Amino acid sequence: MYLTRKDLERMGLTRKGKWQYTVADIEALPEGVHAELIDGELFVRMEVASERHQDIQAGLGFQIELYIQRKKGKCRVYSTGLGVRIKKDIHNYVVPDIALICDSEKLDQKGCFGAPDLVIEVVSPSNRKMDYVRKLALYREAGVREYWIVDPKHRQVTVYCWEQSEQPVLYPFSERIKVGVYDDLWLDIANLHGTLEEVLVEERQVSREEGISFGLDKGRAEGEARFAELTAFLLRENRTDDLARAVTDPEYREELYRQF
Repeated sequence: MYLTRKDLERMGLTRKGKWQYTVADIEALPEGVHAELIDGELFVRMEVASERHQDIQAGLGFQIELYIQRKKGKCRVYSTGLGVRIKKDIHNYVVPDIALICDSEKLDQKGCFGAPDLVIEVVSPSNRKMDYVRKLALYREAGVREYWIVDPKHRQVTVYCWEQSEQPVLYPFSERIKVGVYDDLWLDIANLHGTLEEVLVEERQVSREEGISFGLDKGRAEGEARFAELTAFLLRENRTDDLARAVTDPEYREELYRQF
């Protein structure tokens, strides 16, 4: 939902300053209205994320998901709007673009209760101060282990890995960037979909070594070609969740083949 100032006034969202709002106010908002809280101050999303923003968000989330699936990891990655009660109180509530949570006890039906291990925010024109200043302070104070600020305008990624250093490290979009909370995961922003294809090739190789065949009755080569076509279709449709599941779930992959 795209909102105007008048929309906010009609909904009574006009209180200013800290400690004015709580999570209960967030939960009472109409469906489709996206808002966050920092120390009781309400921030309502006033614009729709750009295509580039969504492309980066979906691509990075998918790369992390495939890594977790390949490693059979226990962490969960969310790139579709998970609510996070980051300080475990009623005055702080955020919806990161990407959140990685490795402690399953933090997850419940309402989202995450406590700090994620990794948070990635993609900067939009209207939220630069929020991502670079307000959320930076909040995430550090709340105990987030690692925080990435992905800035499409300047084609730069600012990485804070507080377990290693207080100082950020800056990376250009052209460089593959290591995720600090893992030993062997690098993310690629400049070549998101190319990287996805490379990851899928690696995933198929690992599966073959483990004795898991991607081929159908007509043989491995034909089966892999069919899977490549399905992959391209799902990426075009931005159905990254379906693709992530298809990589590891043969029955679901067969269902998608019938639909495709």
